[in-house]
Amino acid sequence: MATQKGKISVLKKFCPWVIGFAVVMALSSGQALAQTTAAEIQADAEAALVSGDPAQTVILANQLLEDNPDSFAALFLLALAQSDLDLPREAAASASRAYRAAPSEETRLQTARLAATAHFRAEQFARAEFWFRRAANHIATEEDAEAIVRGFQRAREANPITTQYTASIAPSDNINDGSDASRLCFENLDGTCFIELDLREDQLALSGLEYNGSASIRYRLSQTPRQTTTIGGLVFGQGVVFSDETETLLSESESEIVRDLEPSDFSAFLAQFSLEQQQTMFSPLGPTRIAYNYGRYWRGGDLLVDYHDLILGQIVPFEGGRSLALESSVRQQRAQAPGLIDSTIYDLSGSYQWRFDNRDVTTLTLAGKYNDASEESTFVEYRLRSDYAIGRQIFETSWSTFAEIGYRSFDEFSSTLDGRRDRFARAGVTAVFEEISYFGFSPSMTLFASRTDSDVSFIDSSKVSLSFGIASNF
Repeated sequence: MATQKGKISVLKKFCPWVIGFAVVMALSSGQALAQTTAAEIQADAEAALVSGDPAQTVILANQLLEDNPDSFAALFLLALAQSDLDLPREAAASASRAYRAAPSEETRLQTARLAATAHFRAEQFARAEFWFRRAANHIATEEDAEAIVRGFQRAREANPITTQYTASIAPSDNINDGSDASRLCFENLDGTCFIELDLREDQLALSGLEYNGSASIRYRLSQTPRQTTTIGGLVFGQGVVFSDETETLLSESESEIVRDLEPSDFSAFLAQFSLEQQQTMFSPLGPTRIAYNYGRYWRGGDLLVDYHDLILGQIVPFEGGRSLALESSVRQQRAQAPGLIDSTIYDLSGSYQWRFDNRDVTTLTLAGKYNDASEESTFVEYRLRSDYAIGRQIFETSWSTFAEIGYRSFDEFSSTLDGRRDRFARAGVTAVFEEISYFGFSPSMTLFASRTDSDVSFIDSSKVSLSFGIASNF
């Protein structure tokens, strides 16, 4: 942390508050001291702090607290004095007590900021992040918000541990990514069907409710001006709730397997470990990213596959807030359930990002994938995606959108004689309602739609969902 010589007294940041509390806070100091005596001691404590004698302020503040342990003015003065005496842990504890005694939103904001700053100076970065989020509950101006965000980001950058959580729930007309068609067609050379079979009910698009959540943690193993190395873990879970229509459809099926299906059979779970290093010594263009992932994926409680990813990325920054990100990866995926096959998946993508003067951000991504598996499962895929985030709030709400189109081609496919070709599109818009905020989190809403059109009819599918979740404002 900063040396004593370079340390800027916390008093300079909070001095206007100290002077302003002189008489008003004396009224809340309790009745054990005579009102005039308490006001005089408080005034002497403030004067000592302003004149550069924080040790005397500590003595006088403790004198006030002997008769009124919940005196906000005494606790706030004590926290400021302890901070000036380079006692950040003690200052954080006193600021925490002052926060609980604070009489207004404005004083809660200041004491929460003081507690966060003290924890930061004590290198208790996770606690600092918590108190900056708590301070966000009391912001009243744009300047307050910017100060809280800057403080939180400093604490997060300094913290070797980073955590992130997501959660959402979404009504959907296709919770299982099922087919829009009802029959499976085996084609002749002329494209007509020589055999048609009814699809099982669980292969059709089923309506209901999707819910999911994820948690990730990253730990910075080492950091120098030329490299950063981190390890991390990720877990993701997804479940569904059948609609009445879906329950009726499945229960009336002629297949006993379908009638016995439960929502848990459509659940999914993923667990992943990662190791990543970002280097600046390999390329003169900008940071180079090297990463390794190992993960396992379950469906309906059964382990389906495990995989190993090797990722290489290059970031090329330009003037004006523009940047180019290139990434290539290879995944070795091994089947762990009967009926599945091993595959090797190659991915290549390039993203160009613009940042505009009005703080809008747009990203254009071009990507390709090659899935090397059995003859009927090998395919090539191309995708073009555009993301746009609006930098300014509209009706106190932040907005972002995306749109994607793609093409997928199979040379061989089980039900055709000339392969398979899919065209797909996805789009979504997300609104984060930042006027509603708790600990720096706000409710969000995402409208998502997708459609796949294929020359194999039972591959055709569509989906519309409206998900509700939470998003961090920092």
